[in-house]
Formats: sequence, C-alpha cells, structure tokens
Amino acid sequence: MKRSVVFIFALWVLTMHTINAQSDIVPTGGTATGNGGTVTYTIGQIAMQSYGEGSTSISEGVQQPYEIQTIGIDNYPSITLNAMVYPNPTTSNLQLAISNEEFEGEVKVFDTNGKYLYSKKIEGNKTEIPMSDLATGTYFVNVLNGTQILKSFKVVKMAR
Repeated sequence: MKRSVVFIFALWVLTMHTINAQSDIVPTGGTATGNGGTVTYTIGQIAMQSYGEGSTSISEGVQQPYEIQTIGIDNYPSITLNAMVYPNPTTSNLQLAISNEEFEGEVKVFDTNGKYLYSKKIEGNKTEIPMSDLATGTYFVNVLNGTQILKSFKVVKMAR
C-alpha cells in the first residue's frame, strides 16, 4: 500500500512538472473569417507550432478570447466625421486621415487606464500622431470637436 502511494505521488509530481500555462502577454488578437475558413490570430505572438497534411493544418499557440468592444455612443448624430487611423498596429507614428474638408478639432491620445498622454491640433486632411516614444501596448486615440469626442480608435503600439 505504501509503495502505491509513493508511486502515485511520484507520478503526480512528474505530471505537474510537465504542465505549462500560457507564458505570453500579447497586445491584441482576433478572428478573421473568409471563403477559405476561419483563423484566430494573435499580434505579438512569439511561439507557435504547426501540424498539417495536404490542405489542412492546425496551429498551436497563444490564442485570444473572442471579445466585442463598443467604444462610445454616437451622441452627436448631426456631426458627420469620416476619419481613420493607420497603420494599426504601428511601430512608430500614426496617420489620421479625415475626409471632411472644413473640420477643425484636435486629437488626444490616452492609455488603457485613461491617462492623458498627448494632444495635437488636427492639420487638414492628414495629421501625423507621434507614437514612437510610447511603450508597447494599447492606446485610445480620440478625435474631438471642442469637448465632444467624435471618434475613438483603439490603436496597438508594437516594439520595433
């Protein structure tokens, strides 16, 4: 009986030694679906292992949970703003492109804790937003008209 207990304990110790948990904290990820199938991706993933035969493959690695995020509500439907930021994710600077010809406002950058980091007056149709001095992570870029937030973008800053 004592040998059985020792054997089970030793087996348990060996098993616990080989169990690994997720070891990476990555900035973002998601799921993309198309005619060829569905893929779940992670930006900033550093380890992956793939298996496959023919046209089928499976990859093991760090996966992100499926999340739906709503950033703000359209409180000002009378103001139409066509804006986008690119490249996202970025390693250096962002470009804010606005198609409204006469829009005057500013852009503010916040971290995920809501800490104000940077603001800049919008310069015509394209405004460069410096991100190169910021740490790797997720940021919110808000486009404002006075105190009204018209658009909010979730931006991922990656290491160079």
